[in-house]
Amino acid sequence: MATRRAISDENNASIANISRTRRAQLVAEFEGELGIDYKARAAAAEAERRWQIRKTFIVWTIALIFFTVACQKLWIMGQDVDRPFSDMNPIDNLFGKE
Repeated sequence: MATRRAISDENNASIANISRTRRAQLVAEFEGELGIDYKARAAAAEAERRWQIRKTFIVWTIALIFFTVACQKLWIMGQDVDRPFSDMNPIDNLFGKE
């Protein structure tokens, strides 16, 4: 024989079965009653995301500029020597031989 569920279980089950769209509408209505502007909050989140993207772009641009300058300096230093690594002799540098 089937037994009837309690009323509170039916209410909980009905809340769990509502669609996401309807749940979002109910949350928006509730936030509106509390004075929370969900559109302003969404706009602020979008602005924060855009600012994060801009900061990332700026940092990567500066890093690439530094990397390019360092590569250019190394290339110029490499052009100034007759034989590569000929000036790097730690024994001669240690005892002052030239």
